[in-house]
Parts: sequence; C-alpha cells; structure tokens
Amino acid sequence: MIITPSSPNSNDRRSVLRAFAQLFRPTLGILAALAECVTIYALNPVTPFQQYLLTTTVLICMTSASFAINDYRDVNQDQINHPERPLPSGLLSPQQAWCSSVGLFTGALLVAIPLGLYPFILVAVSTILLWNYSHILTYSGILGNAIVAANVAALIFLGSLVAGRPLSMLYPICFLFCYILAKEIIWDIHDAEGDRIQDIVTIANQWGSRTAFLIAWGLLGMLIISIPIALWLLPMSHPYLFLIFSPIVPLSLGIPLISYQQQPSLKAYRRLTLWGRIGMLLGVIGLLGTAAPI
Repeated sequence: MIITPSSPNSNDRRSVLRAFAQLFRPTLGILAALAECVTIYALNPVTPFQQYLLTTTVLICMTSASFAINDYRDVNQDQINHPERPLPSGLLSPQQAWCSSVGLFTGALLVAIPLGLYPFILVAVSTILLWNYSHILTYSGILGNAIVAANVAALIFLGSLVAGRPLSMLYPICFLFCYILAKEIIWDIHDAEGDRIQDIVTIANQWGSRTAFLIAWGLLGMLIISIPIALWLLPMSHPYLFLIFSPIVPLSLGIPLISYQQQPSLKAYRRLTLWGRIGMLLGVIGLLGTAAPI
C-alpha cells in the first residue's frame, strides 16, 4: 500500500517524531553545543574541527538523554505539573523514553573517549548524576538543584578541558552555577504542588515560596555585584565583551521574575523560561570574555 503524505500512518509517524522532539528538547541541546563551541574557540582558536564535532555530539546526546530519563522517572509528577508532555499525555510509552535515554547516554560516553581521559571522566560523572537525578530528588530536591547547576557549569569546564586550558574559566563556572541554581529554585516554586505530592523536599515547599524568591534574588544580586569585581581583578582578553553581555544574564531572569512573583501564572512562567534561556545564551558570550589572553 502506498502511503501518501496525508495518510493516517504518515500522520502517526509525524506525531511520534514531534513527541520525541518534545521529549528530547533538542533546542536546548543545540544551544548548549553552540555555547561549548564558542567556549573552545575563545580559549584555543586552533583547536581541530574534530574536537568541536565530538564535543557537540556529546552535549546533544547527553542533554537529550537527561530529559528523556527525567520524564521517564517523573511521569506521575508531570501528570500534575506538565500533563502536556509526551509520557503523561500518552504520546510515547515509558519504555520508549527509557530505551532512547540508554542509547543516547551510551553514545555520549563512546564519543567522549577520543576527547581524552579527563573529558571522558567528566562526561561519565555527569552521566551518572543525570541518570540518578530523579532518585536524588527523592532524597533532597535542594541537592538536586545543586546537581543541575553543577552539570550546566560543567559544560564550560568541559570546553576548557577540550581546549587544553582547564583553569582559565573558573569565574564563568561559578557564575553559571549560581545563575542556574537561582533558576532551579524558581522552577520549584512553579512545581511545588507536584513536588509536595511526591514528597520531594525543595526550598519552595519546605520554607515557602517567599523564602525561595528571596534566595533566588540573593543569588542574582550576588552575580550583579561580582561583575565589577571580576572586571577589576581578572586579566580578561575581552573585558568590554564581558561588560556588555554578562549583565544580561541576571537581568534577563530578574526582570520577568518581578512579573512572575507578582502573579505566578502559566503565561508569566513561560515568559520567564524563554527570557532565561535567551539571557543565558547571550551571557555565555560575555562570560567568555573573562578568559585570560593566551
């Protein structure tokens, strides 16, 4: 039988592909890979193209795998917090999510081998933490926040390892850790009801949303204060790049956070998420200016 583009089977395949795209969130993986490539280039412009290709593949696989395994483990919680996702909505089965996650994590580990021993160890440790993230959440959601922040910051560290300058990006690593930690605390405010049902201890459901907002604002304020201090103390290769772009990171989250704190609606939450991603991408460009001259 010939299947035309408008046939039911063709539509079903497109629906499955869209569901997998929603499961893997490829946009975030691509953004992480682009940020990593920029990091490598800023630290060592003569890095072979093969290193860029391998690193990009590792990051896209790991990012997609982590979303898949988390959705697999959080399907009951997502029925409350995110019922539109592929697993709670029934578009994909839990087995499909689990198998795809295993395949992608395995692929990331294999591709990381040619990058060298230390990049491979970093990828392996991140894989273990991401695979067990949902289990860690049942022990402590606050620890889970720190692990997510550490894994995002590790992206910059991986780039510095691939470029052969592992200690040159310590400030951006700490900066991103605090920024992502603030974001995770805010996301927990949105997910407080589902977390509470699953007995996940977060700042929002342990001490209330007001305390969570205060801690998030404290972290963002600390980042803003650190910018002039870094300009004064660090020998930067591109200080003006850092000065222009790095304030975008806390401001892109802080400005929509004001609206979300006043009225925590779904629309305000999505706006907060969108601007947070845009700000992080632009901010990475500024943070790369902190690299010391070669």
